[in-house]
Amino acid sequence: MPASPLPPRPLAALCALADRLSAAGVEWLLAGSAGRALLGYRARPADLDVEVAAGDISAASRALGAGHRRETGGGRTSLRAHARLAGVAIDLTAAFEVEGAGGRLGDGFALQRRWAEPRAACGRTILVAPVEETAARLMVLGDRAALAHLVAQAADAGAPPIRPGYVSERLAWPTATAAR
Repeated sequence: MPASPLPPRPLAALCALADRLSAAGVEWLLAGSAGRALLGYRARPADLDVEVAAGDISAASRALGAGHRRETGGGRTSLRAHARLAGVAIDLTAAFEVEGAGGRLGDGFALQRRWAEPRAACGRTILVAPVEETAARLMVLGDRAALAHLVAQAADAGAPPIRPGYVSERLAWPTATAAR
């Protein structure tokens, strides 16, 4: 069996997270550096970023033993819950919206779910959020340095390339007002 791209503690947390959210009937996506690691990017995550549909935030936060609240800042707004599993921080997010110099992106969970990539981890199939969602968000925020870092990660051997089709579809999403 090949070694996991995740360190042992984040992997243990991912297994526990998958079990809890599955038992709660919550559809979810693994995002952030842990998601990128499962996709083959060079990333060593210390936490797990998880996205759920807005209607599932209550069930998901309860499954993690956490409360949720609206958080706003830096051009971002979302419903969030913070928890710990196996000593690893879990950042649970729903209804994520971005507004910046490049326009506005509304909640795109449905599109992310459609473009999610399945990966095997701890005997389960984990749906990984599209890396391109991060690219679209960074474009709207105008964060060129972070976008360049993401593109450089994608250029690493073994990492899948950024899919322009997702970015194009996301920026054309009904709530998007990104400058083109």
